[in-house]
Amino acid sequence: MLFPWKKQSPDTRRKSCSTSDEDPPEHSEWTRWLAPIALILLTAALIPVRTNNVFLFSLINGYHAPLTDELWLCFTTLGDGLLLGVLLGAFLIVNPRVTVLGIALLVLSSALVHVLKGMLPLPRPVVVLSTVHVVGPLLKSGSFPSGHAAAAMSAGLAIAHFSPSRKAAAVALGMAVLVSLSRVFVAAHFPMDVLGGVICSVLLYVLIGNALWPRIEKFIPDRPRFWSTSFRIALGAEFAAVLFAVTVYAARFAESPPFAVTLGIGILLFLLFGLRQAGAQ
Repeated sequence: MLFPWKKQSPDTRRKSCSTSDEDPPEHSEWTRWLAPIALILLTAALIPVRTNNVFLFSLINGYHAPLTDELWLCFTTLGDGLLLGVLLGAFLIVNPRVTVLGIALLVLSSALVHVLKGMLPLPRPVVVLSTVHVVGPLLKSGSFPSGHAAAAMSAGLAIAHFSPSRKAAAVALGMAVLVSLSRVFVAAHFPMDVLGGVICSVLLYVLIGNALWPRIEKFIPDRPRFWSTSFRIALGAEFAAVLFAVTVYAARFAESPPFAVTLGIGILLFLLFGLRQAGAQ
């Protein structure tokens, strides 16, 4: 069900949003087992990927056509931090915990990525290689790690953490992988950069998921509290962010402005539809 609160009465919704200590953690296997194992495997992959970094880049970046170029540019646009923040904000009317965990991972991974970029000022592929197929903006510095890959994986992990099924979780993580790979296809990053960005997000997810999230999760409702002042403020901020993304940000900063505008309008319609459904209860 898209809106799990849809068939609940206001009293039932208030009860389901209770923040008692008895609320069990959701999908704890992600943080306890799957994510740590993935982190170990990804870290182990650093050596072979670094050894074959240029070869892997040339192999992936070499496959291009007008149609696929536009497709990968759309995927890479989806990895923009602001657009992902707006996308995660839309989960306020589904499960606010997705929004809180997702934006927390998004902000922290962005901070970690920028610190590493400052410590390791590595050049982008277009500076290092003589033959590169560039799609979108021409970037020359700040190659490692990939901020888009880190942002996409942060959002994917947060959505997967609360997904109602393993298939839905796989779709969320699969989209994050495609966004990450798109950074190589558009020649913005080497595979090593992408892997580094993904590791940043998975590492933070493991740390937050095991150390911090279990302590604060009980204070965050798993259903939207439409009657709450704080919820209305957060929802108002989400609407403002969507409108800013559509009217200003997309044209000036997005790799694919048409896709960014389309995404923003889709999120806006989703929010309006959700509020309409809530008002009909």
